[in-house]
Amino acid sequence: MPINRKLRLGRGLDGLMADGVSGQREEEKASAVSDEREDLGGVCELPIECIIPNEKQARKDFNMAAIRELAHSIQREGLLQPIVVRPIAEGQFSIVAGERRFRAVQLLGKEKILARIVYSDERDCVIISLIENLQRESLNPVEEAAGFVQLADEYGFTQEQIAQRVGKARTTIANSMRLLNLEEEILSPLKLGRITVGHAKILLGIDNPSIRLQLLEKILTGDLNIRQTERQANILKSSGSVVMPSTPRELSESLIKIEKQIAQQLAANVSLQHGSTHGKIIIEYRGEQELLRIIQSMGIE
Repeated sequence: MPINRKLRLGRGLDGLMADGVSGQREEEKASAVSDEREDLGGVCELPIECIIPNEKQARKDFNMAAIRELAHSIQREGLLQPIVVRPIAEGQFSIVAGERRFRAVQLLGKEKILARIVYSDERDCVIISLIENLQRESLNPVEEAAGFVQLADEYGFTQEQIAQRVGKARTTIANSMRLLNLEEEILSPLKLGRITVGHAKILLGIDNPSIRLQLLEKILTGDLNIRQTERQANILKSSGSVVMPSTPRELSESLIKIEKQIAQQLAANVSLQHGSTHGKIIIEYRGEQELLRIIQSMGIE
C-alpha cells in the first residue's frame, strides 16, 4: 500500500511543533540515555561532527550577532529544544530543523548536541524544514519568497496549500512569490532591510527595469517612506523618469521666490523643476477635496 505523504508530513510537523513545549523535559530524559546512538526515533546526544546542514533549507543568511546571542542563552539555560535530524548514511545525519541552534552550539565549542532523530525521506524532510522556517516568520522577505516558490515548483504545492500550511492568506503567498521577479539590485537591499516589502511592491508595479532602478536609488539616497515612494512612482509612470525634487541650490534666488509664492497662493506643496529649455511645476495634493480646493484657488471653475 503506498504511503500517504500528506499524512506523514502532517505527523512530522506536529512533532516539530511539540518540541517547543516539551524540549526541556526531553532534554532531561536524554541525559539518562547511556547509548545515545541506539535511541533512534527518540531524543539523544549526537556528536557535532556527525551532523551536516541541510543545503535545501530556506534560510540562507545567518545573523552572527543573533547566533552569538543564542549561544549565550544556551550556555546559561542549556539547549531547551533539540534539533531535528534524519540519518543519511552510517553515522551521519542531516539537519531537518534547528540549524541556528546547531551553529550556536558549535560556536560554544561543544562536542555533542541534543537531537531528535526522525525517519523520513529527503523530500518530506525538506518540506518540513521549509514549512518550519516559514511558520516561524524569522526569514527575510527574499528567503521567505524563495521558500514559497520552492514548495510550489519542486514539490507541487498550490498557493492555497502553502497558505494553509504556514497560516497566511493566499494573496500574501502570491504577493511574496512575485518579489522574486525583481532585479538582484533590488532584492539585495530588501534582504538587508534597507527597503521594505512595501517599497518592493511599489517597484513591482513599474514595468520599465531602468526606471525601477532609478526609483530604488531615490528610495535609498532620499530615505523615502512608502507614501513618498508611491508619489514618485506615480510621477514617473506619467513622465517616464524619476522626478528629482529641486533644492534651493539648484534654483536661482528669483525662482526660489516664485516657487514659494505659488505654494503660498495655493496653500500646497509646490516643486519647481527648471531646466535650460523647459521645466515643470509640480503641485502636490491629498485626496479629491484638496484637489478641488487648489483648482478653485487657481480661479478654475
